[in-house]
Amino acid sequence: MGKRKAHARLPATHAINDCGKRRIPILRDPLKEWTKVIGEIVSTHGLDGSVKLIPLTELMGRFKVGNQVCLVSPTERRFLATIERSEIKGNRVTLKFEGINSADIAERLIGWQVTVHPDEPPPLERDEFLISDLLGMTIITTDGRTVGEVIDIMHSPAHDLFVTERGLIPITKQFVREIDFEGKHIVVDIPEGLIDWGEK
Repeated sequence: MGKRKAHARLPATHAINDCGKRRIPILRDPLKEWTKVIGEIVSTHGLDGSVKLIPLTELMGRFKVGNQVCLVSPTERRFLATIERSEIKGNRVTLKFEGINSADIAERLIGWQVTVHPDEPPPLERDEFLISDLLGMTIITTDGRTVGEVIDIMHSPAHDLFVTERGLIPITKQFVREIDFEGKHIVVDIPEGLIDWGEK
């Protein structure tokens, strides 16, 4: 009987395609998915590596200490950074990132954008709620009358408003007494005449 020919196996790292050429792995940068811009660095602050930025989000909770963000240069360079210190005054935010410990290094970040992953749920401050969590909840008054469901949220310069079939209810502490997410209802204290109590 003839001897069986041995077939050498190439290591997986040396796999070849049909043309006999080595396959080159495609490296994917996961930070390219961090596309939601929340601010832009405009200057340094002090000598410890802090920077000032213009916020491009209304959710200031995104700048909390310990949060991770992606810093993106004008030439699309990216690196992950952790917020070490945060100070918010009006429309200006001052941040100190871990590992950035001098004004010289911080100066190189001027013009860079601060981004987060678009799927990251926004952090909420006290008395802040997601609109999607409020839609469909039942509004009842402090004396037990049912107003109806929240159909939409209307934005206005003064304050937001619940949109119901019976009318609009301002979302302020004066009118909203309780938001019960487990019970799926909102308790309001509203004056007579604010909404239409006619049959719906």
